[in-house]
Amino acid sequence: MKTTFILATLATFAGGMISTVGSQDLANKSLPATLAAEPDLGIFTSLVKAAGLQRTLQLGGPYTVLAPTDAAFRMLPDGTLDELMKPANKHRLTDLIGYHIVPGNFPSAKIDLEERTTLQGSRIVLNREAGVIWIGRAEVLRPDLESANGTIHVVNMVLEPDPQ
Repeated sequence: MKTTFILATLATFAGGMISTVGSQDLANKSLPATLAAEPDLGIFTSLVKAAGLQRTLQLGGPYTVLAPTDAAFRMLPDGTLDELMKPANKHRLTDLIGYHIVPGNFPSAKIDLEERTTLQGSRIVLNREAGVIWIGRAEVLRPDLESANGTIHVVNMVLEPDPQ
């Protein structure tokens, strides 16, 4: 019985140590590495690479990334992603992904009601209303995925800048 208690205590302690180390490792990853570690952000991660913005997110910052889920991308009209991936449309893809990146680090605790300029150059509204964080018309599903050079907020829709 005494041996079982000691083993259970050691297992609990070891589990806590592993968990703590894992959390520290996540905060030490760059934004692209943090994005790649999230299974429901695969499409966005691929589009960041295709747009040529991976290096910017890896070496620069801090940035706040507004990352739509894979489900959000599947809600786009049929053929939209295929069109964006064509070499002739790389500028459109870069603009779209750049609209999801805000220079500066804005964890959810800092968001109230404000406008920020995106990497693409357009402005976007960040708002907290009744405990819910909104980025433009998108709801933040999972806030504050921390990385070494910024914060990621997972959103429920693909954001598009207003036509100019």
